[in-house]
Amino acid sequence: MDSHPQPKTLEEHREYLYEIVKLKLWFLHHWLENHPEECFKDVLRNRVDIYRKTSVNPGTLNPDVLHWEDPRWQSMEMAAESTYHKYIHDRESFEEKAFPIFKDTLDERCERDFTDRSEGLRYQCGCFRHNPTVSADNNRLGFHIANFCRPYSFMDYPNYMKGCFEMLLDRAEFIFHADAISTGSWLNSMQRWLDWFPQEWIDHLQPPNKNVQWHYGFWGSFITARGTFNFKYGKILRETGELPFYPRYSYCSLKAMRDKLATI
Repeated sequence: MDSHPQPKTLEEHREYLYEIVKLKLWFLHHWLENHPEECFKDVLRNRVDIYRKTSVNPGTLNPDVLHWEDPRWQSMEMAAESTYHKYIHDRESFEEKAFPIFKDTLDERCERDFTDRSEGLRYQCGCFRHNPTVSADNNRLGFHIANFCRPYSFMDYPNYMKGCFEMLLDRAEFIFHADAISTGSWLNSMQRWLDWFPQEWIDHLQPPNKNVQWHYGFWGSFITARGTFNFKYGKILRETGELPFYPRYSYCSLKAMRDKLATI
């Protein structure tokens, strides 16, 4: 591991956008081959995320409103579907021919995407963001994870990570009166992440969720700690047809988590 990584450059971010969109076009074709009952438009919109990276998106990295009816998106969507049907038996050619449909609009938004820091404003506990309410049926507070320590990983800073967990637990207990915390993330398939949790969390781990959706719970592993494209994991998907890590849901009580943190 590079002990002194440099911040990602604008051109590296452009490369990330290009490579992740190409990979998602490849995956879209692969998914439809194995799920012929699904339609192209639904897979493009819901199982991969290309729209949010285009200039059609007037909002932030993760906008509240998606303008699927925008004529610019409609035009790209129809062109991509036409290309798919032309190359329905040739995945690599589909990827090659479909990418230029989106390239210019990726370029148009690239700098805005690169400088967007809005996602950090949503996170109440450092690298963790909790849901606005607890789950009504089990009183668990769900949380989400992001890396705000780039070009390093947040897991490179144990004291920071411990503090983030402590803030999350305090808010869960004293604001929401929750009994437990929970999350479903690809990180739950990584031992380095699981080492932070008590045995209760391990015991409650559900099987990998392979019902791939557009969000970072599935696609986050293709982003390096620096925010660049993870070519190693992209290669795994292309060679196997499987994501290197799938999200798994788990939970544990606040007490069990506090006891575990006391040992770290």
